[in-house]
Amino acid sequence: MGLSTTLNRLAFCRRSPEMSLLDQILTGKILVAGVGCLDRGDDGFGPALVRKLQALGWQNALDCGDRLEDFTLDIVGRAPDRILIADAVDMKARPGEIAVLRIPDVAGAEPHGHGSSLGRVMEYLQLRTGAEVLLLGVQPDKGSGKLSPEVQATIEELAAAFDASWCPS
Repeated sequence: MGLSTTLNRLAFCRRSPEMSLLDQILTGKILVAGVGCLDRGDDGFGPALVRKLQALGWQNALDCGDRLEDFTLDIVGRAPDRILIADAVDMKARPGEIAVLRIPDVAGAEPHGHGSSLGRVMEYLQLRTGAEVLLLGVQPDKGSGKLSPEVQATIEELAAAFDASWCPS
């Protein structure tokens, strides 16, 4: 099943009332793993979100760059209850829209652009930690080498929602 068909599962869009879904997700010890490259425009969504959260004092926000699989031991060692992997995902949506996807929704998707299969890394992390592992995907714009205004606005909204819902750990 492709990502574009999974948006009805556990999804919400920027500026929609469903942002309250974060209240359900941001419980327990959360780890945010940002995946992507800041030099490639909206592909830098994950690391940019992590940097914003770190600026707010979050210690369990980890910039994994292009290689999530290289950070699995660090993630496992932090013993989170829930892992949110923040990454740019082409969902055939409007730039800046976001979706939260579970492992079964990601497992059948096209290969991940940053190394290993994202679904397999998510499964591995779930097995090793017992944590719920979710993909927090944003629809990138196909623009320049910097973050688009839509994705930047999404980062700001997410950081504010995270900050209001969750105490740094």
